[in-house]
Amino acid sequence: MKRPLLYLAGLLLVAILAWPLTPATAQGGGWTTPFEVSPPTPDSLNDPARPTATPLPINMRQPSYGASWFPSMAIGPDGSVHVTWYSGFVTPGEQGGSTDLLMYRELRDGAWTPVNNVAVAASGGYTVRNSMVMSRDGRLHVLYRSGTGIRHMSAPWDRAWTAASWSEPDSVGNNGYYVALGVDQQARLHAFWSQGVADDPARPRPECPGCANLFYRYSDSGGAIWSEPTNLSGSPYGDNRPQVKIDSRDRVHVVWDQGQDWYTGRGQPRQGVYRRSDDRGETWRAPVYFTVPDDAVQQTTLGMAGGDNPIAVYRTLRGRVYFQFSRNGGDSWTPPEPVPGVIARDTTGNALDQYSMATDGSGNVHLLMVGYPAATPNVIPGTTPSMLLHLVWNGSRWSIPEIVSANELFPEWPVIAVSNGNRLHAVWYTRRADGRATVEDEKYRVWYSSRQLDAPETAPLPLFTATPTAAPTEAPTALPPTPVPTPLPDEVAQAPAITSKPRWEVSALSIIGIALLPSLGIIAGVYALRRRRR
Repeated sequence: MKRPLLYLAGLLLVAILAWPLTPATAQGGGWTTPFEVSPPTPDSLNDPARPTATPLPINMRQPSYGASWFPSMAIGPDGSVHVTWYSGFVTPGEQGGSTDLLMYRELRDGAWTPVNNVAVAASGGYTVRNSMVMSRDGRLHVLYRSGTGIRHMSAPWDRAWTAASWSEPDSVGNNGYYVALGVDQQARLHAFWSQGVADDPARPRPECPGCANLFYRYSDSGGAIWSEPTNLSGSPYGDNRPQVKIDSRDRVHVVWDQGQDWYTGRGQPRQGVYRRSDDRGETWRAPVYFTVPDDAVQQTTLGMAGGDNPIAVYRTLRGRVYFQFSRNGGDSWTPPEPVPGVIARDTTGNALDQYSMATDGSGNVHLLMVGYPAATPNVIPGTTPSMLLHLVWNGSRWSIPEIVSANELFPEWPVIAVSNGNRLHAVWYTRRADGRATVEDEKYRVWYSSRQLDAPETAPLPLFTATPTAAPTEAPTALPPTPVPTPLPDEVAQAPAITSKPRWEVSALSIIGIALLPSLGIIAGVYALRRRRR
């Protein structure tokens, strides 16, 4: 082997050996300053109940929205950002006390639309859990909690700001709380929700009587018709907090927490659960359980790395953060390993948080979580304000945690998404104190930030118009035309048959041979000259 090739091989070997030792780093510039998506605290002029306020005329007053929390987010085909969340406003006691609303706001071309409520979910202070996706049918679809029922509605992605654009809600489930919605490349909707299950005397559930199991349905008609409900967990415990991802082969991956039912207040956290469907929700593989020794798992989070390989991140009751990943699409998983450099926030008195993951155009997985960098000094769980952190998994290593937001507010329920393969978007809500807000001025608020990545730009899947399948209508069989012979002139019809070569062929060959003689002579001369020189 020549010396330059030896040098090149040596450099390549050094690079291969050194690369795994270098941790992945967060890419691109920093996160933008958080922007408050939810409406600000109402101006005192809007509140005639305050004695020092000057009431506005009734036709000029704006709704005094209350707490804003539990956001969801979807990315439009043009890179626009669509955010929904739960809020409401207080009504006089004789009218029910409160109105529960699904709120909406959109960021397009660098500008935010005004805040609008697009659905009155219920009255009485029922949490409007919601999950939104962008489908190739050109519509935004939302699965949300209405009272204690689970409903679905949709709107054209470019007209979603107005409530009139949203479809009439259709019922998906009953007596539910947590929700998750996914959509595959063929516009099939995949709905998951936790629903309370009546106890069977033949199969008692002493650890969690009346607790929720995880249910599933799909729709090929944009939500007009749904499959029969399937109980995916069927466990004697509570099943909560589902998350769903759908890979490039339209395989459906779902994770959830098992053990505790927050809504009923029964049970205890136990483990995370993963299941996969290879036929778009028709059948499901056996569950995989995520556990760690001497601790319980919760906040199970799902991501998809390059090559359609799932990765799961979860935290334990003791504040440790772990991950497991699969190299074969979810068939088998690595053992639990700690996510380095982070500490989970304290959840004493408030276990409503979640983590979130999204994949960029290079196949890197981005994790958004609430906690502390491990090097943070003087952390007092439950007292020190937690931080919103961003980490990157490159298929081999985790990056050093990057702070997205850190102030006196306590962030919760982060959601992350990627647009065009190279821009991150994050939404979350905050409380003034960890797990509680005592006065209206400390109400919960929804925030947004974004970040550019050094990753290749990817185009979104093109939209299509989903049409219902109908039986084809047989068209009448067309009769072939009847050929009509064209009469030939007598001198042609009576001419004798040709028995020799056509005249044009004989003459043409002679002409071609004559034309090629000079060229052949030149070629022969050049060949003879080269032979003589040799």
